[in-house]
Amino acid sequence: MNRAMLTKRVLVAGLVLVMSACDEGLTEINLNPNAPTDVGAQFLLSHTAIWPQHAVQLQYPDEEEGIVRASRMQAYWDGYYAGSLADIQMVIDKGREIGNANIEGVGMIWKSWIFHIATDLWGDLPYSEALAGADGVTTPAYDTQQQVYAGLLQTLGGGAAMLSSGSSVFGSGDVLYGDDMEKWRRFGNSLRMRLAMRMSEVDAATARSEFVAAYNAGGFLSNDDNAMLSWPGSPYRNPLFEDWQGRDDHGISATMVDTLKSMADPRLALYAEPATEDGEYRGLQNGDITPELSLAWYSRIGNHWRSGGAATPTAVMTYSEVMLLAAEAAHRGWIAGDPATLYADGIRANMTQYSAANSPTTVEIDAYLAQPVVAYDAATGLEQIQLQQWIGLFMNGSEAWAHVRRTGVPALQAGPDLTLSRIPVRFKYPDLEQSLNAANLAAAVSRQGGGLDLVTPVWWQIN
Repeated sequence: MNRAMLTKRVLVAGLVLVMSACDEGLTEINLNPNAPTDVGAQFLLSHTAIWPQHAVQLQYPDEEEGIVRASRMQAYWDGYYAGSLADIQMVIDKGREIGNANIEGVGMIWKSWIFHIATDLWGDLPYSEALAGADGVTTPAYDTQQQVYAGLLQTLGGGAAMLSSGSSVFGSGDVLYGDDMEKWRRFGNSLRMRLAMRMSEVDAATARSEFVAAYNAGGFLSNDDNAMLSWPGSPYRNPLFEDWQGRDDHGISATMVDTLKSMADPRLALYAEPATEDGEYRGLQNGDITPELSLAWYSRIGNHWRSGGAATPTAVMTYSEVMLLAAEAAHRGWIAGDPATLYADGIRANMTQYSAANSPTTVEIDAYLAQPVVAYDAATGLEQIQLQQWIGLFMNGSEAWAHVRRTGVPALQAGPDLTLSRIPVRFKYPDLEQSLNAANLAAAVSRQGGGLDLVTPVWWQIN
């Protein structure tokens, strides 16, 4: 397999795992590492879009109740370790073998993105020994999540520093940036900012130093730098579009609809479709599996992703997120800059990251920002920034879930049919790890105070 084909396969595979769905009635996940771009309806929306209350399950609402099948957890775990992570390690190894720093650096950045999603799902996990099977390591030790983060931050800094503009490296294989090494460098630095801020409540000193270093190295400069995965066409189309054609069994959460309505947010018409029964925007409460009204009374996710979404790209990371991270850093006193300006820039960037037909107008954006409930107030600024980050991360489920777990913003309410003590805050470790790597898993579970449930927080969560 040439490096262009391998890179395309790895980029898509990593993203597909983050979007994986969990709906009863869909076929069991079959993650074939030899064909990970075969994206079916089973890769629609994950628990991670439901639990931060962006999306809601209209049918087969197991996850709304806190019920997760063991086969799902096993499939996700195997998909990361036997699939995308194993593949991206091949890219890194090839870069080192032939002395190509751009190949190696891009591989390091993408590997860090995949690993950070995985550790945010499970907490402690195999990292330093994770891909050492060829060296005879069949029962890898679990690194603490703090150790994993330290390794990821170092790798991101090193990977970004290795990149330089030059001749084509991946050709058509780079479906993220089309061989633009400067954009990859900015992505690496931006991702480092995300990870640094994730640590803000548990290791503020390291979080600050890492954020400042990444910020000074240079992150995204505009929406042109957004890391967006494109869908090239049949059979590789946006999974939400595929679901709309056959099942259409996800809606938008009442939490999102009500939040947007309360601030007269012009993104409401983009994020949601009016209910077919009466043309009103009405979300369904998460965790309520016996809705009062028929499903025709509830809004579906916007047609930008559904009926018109065959080629709608999927966000990996955006300029808007970076601006709001910078606003939070400025509010905390980590970087120079006006948090109010960065906050407004972040909102404006999110509203304009879509096509002109789907974006609010300049007049609408200006009116939105001028509202007292939206205008930055230093006394409540941190919560305002964090709320806008949650809104802007719509359709980026894994990051939205992590954001809510770190910040507690918005303050989500559990639905009446949730069977757990709280809205889930982690993935369960898969059953096979309990039999194949029992001692190392047991040690990880013990030091985290859990991990075989859905309600034990990971290291960086204090809420």
